[in-house]
Parts: sequence; structure tokens; C-alpha cells
Amino acid sequence: MPETAAKVKKSSRTNWLVLLLNSGAIFSLLFAYAAAEFPPQSMGYFALFGLAYPFALIANALFIIYWFFKKRRFALFSSIVILIGIGHLTDFFQISFTEKADTSSKQLKVLTYNVHVFDVFDKKEGPQTRDAIFDMLMREQADVLCFQEFFQSDKKKFFPTKDSILKFLPNVHFHERYTHAIGGQQYFGVALFSKHPIVNRGYVPFVSDANNFCIYADIVKNGDTIRVYDGHLQSIRLKPEDYDLATGKTEQSEIDDASKRIARRLKNAFMKRQEQVDRIASSIKTSPYPVILCGDFNDPPVSYTYETLTDLLQDSFVECGNGIGNTYIGAFPSFRIDYILHSSNMKAIDYETLPEKLSDHHAVTATLQWK
Repeated sequence: MPETAAKVKKSSRTNWLVLLLNSGAIFSLLFAYAAAEFPPQSMGYFALFGLAYPFALIANALFIIYWFFKKRRFALFSSIVILIGIGHLTDFFQISFTEKADTSSKQLKVLTYNVHVFDVFDKKEGPQTRDAIFDMLMREQADVLCFQEFFQSDKKKFFPTKDSILKFLPNVHFHERYTHAIGGQQYFGVALFSKHPIVNRGYVPFVSDANNFCIYADIVKNGDTIRVYDGHLQSIRLKPEDYDLATGKTEQSEIDDASKRIARRLKNAFMKRQEQVDRIASSIKTSPYPVILCGDFNDPPVSYTYETLTDLLQDSFVECGNGIGNTYIGAFPSFRIDYILHSSNMKAIDYETLPEKLSDHHAVTATLQWK
């Protein structure tokens, strides 16, 4: 066989192999889109494809580059699929520029933070972590503070978290609800603190898991009443042996079983969050006031949770965030899972993922304005 013909044949085989791999990446991206649109209980394990969205997106972008130099018409396949879901791309990644505040508008700065119980059980590092969190809160001076995994205890050996906030910060109006007691007089849940008066308090109960919760408070500022929700949705609840897989400590013979175990936990968490987010959405629809929703959703932007809530509310990150806005700090990549959403008659003029690593989450702030 002539050398030129052999090269052509080899190139053809390579292109067919790349095309096959490209097809897998295309279907992965389409499944990710589907995961955001359909309830997890109807999709089973397909709901997991939402987590794979950024990797499927990057893979398709690389295939576009490859085909641009080989067979340009094949680049259309991945290009079209990316364009179909362009809205998901802007939810996931943003480049924004600072906006000037409208001085004639009313403003409210909100901070949401999964504080991971203030690291209270680490006797060595806990006190420094706690003090650093309070320093950050005093620096930010947010009108409303929304906490998840908030810890409160009346025992003298523990730091009085609630009393300290009421003493050292101007956020003296509060609403709290504890999902369960860790032990005698040790409580764990969600809490909301406001500089401005709270005229009504309520909560959204979850049937699927009593350890997760959503509360709301009707806050009055400048004569306007705003309903602020503070929610903590179902977590995956990974065990130490699950984190071993992410850090490469799992034995080779156990990788398959560990992967299946984590997939089951992910699926169960998706299905529980469906019930929780549907209940929050129903409550938002009945609110007599404009809404701000804060919290740890434990879901990325390409998910049923995010799509359901952003059908009702605007995402402050999309309006003025930057990058991918990663909020989770851990072994498993999860990108942005903490959010500040708001009604359409408000506008976000500032959004920031705070740099401090004092929990397994970053704190997030947004300044909202309205007429």
C-alpha cells in the first residue's frame, strides 16, 4: 500500500474514533440539559448528568477545536448542542462589570453562609475560626444574615453564637428554627438575623427529611415589606470512605463499589431535594411580598432545583457575578451551590463570593435595589 494511502486510512480511522467520542460528549451534554428540566424522581440516575455539565461542555469545546482543523463541518454538531443550552452556560459562568447604584433606589445587602456549626467541635482551631467568622460579619455589615448549619447552645462551655450576634452586630431582629438537637442543649439548624424589624415569621416544612429546613421572615425597610427565605436543602451526606475516593485513597479493588455507593447517595439526595424545592416554590408563589431566597441548595446551576426556583426568581450571580462563583470547599467539585435569588422587581447591583475559607462553604453577599 502506498505510504500516502496508508496515512489517509489511518487518519480516517482516527477521525471515526474521535467522532464516536464526540457523540458521547454530545449526549452527555443533552442529558445534562434534561436533568435540569425534568423532576429527578422521573429520571433516576440521569439526574446525575447535571453534575457533569461543565466537563461535558469543555469536552464539546475541545472537539470543536479538533474538527476545526480536521473536518470543519463536524464541528457543527457540538456547536449546535452548546448553543441549544446557552442559557445554562450563562447561569454557570459570568463576566460582569460593577454597576453604579441608583441613589434614588432603596437597597438591601444580604449575606448567606453555611457556617458548618462554627467549627465548634474543633477545640484547637474552633475558637480562631469562630472569631474570624465574626470579624467577617462585622466587616460586611449586611442588612440580613442568613445562616445554615447554625449552631446554638446554652451550655457555658460553648460560644454563645446567637447572643454574640445580637450583642456585637446591629442585626438584632431574628428568626431561627432548629431541625434537631445534637445533644443536650446543643441545637443545629437555620437562622436569620436582620437590622430591620421583622413583622412576621414562618417556615416551609420538608416531608422528605426533618434535618433540612427553610424559614422565612417578613422584613420592613423604608416602608416596604420583603419576605426573605433562608433554606438548607438536602445534602448528599457523604461518609469519610466516600471522600477517600475523591482523594485517591480508595483501594483499586474497591473503586467500583465506592462509585456505585456515591451514585446511590447522589440519586437519593436529588429525589429528596425535588420535594423540598417544590414546597419552597409553592410558598414563594403565595407570598404577598417581593421575595429574596438565600441558602445552601446543595445543587449546581444545571439542576432541577435551580431551574424550578429561577423560573420564579432572578439570580443575583447572573446579574453581576464573575467566573463560576464556586461556593463549596471540599474534595468533590460542586461549583456554585449557595445562592441569593430575588423577585423581578429588584435588581442586584453587587455580588461577591467572599474569599475566607472558614467553613466548607464560602459566604456569599449581594446588594439588591428597588424603587
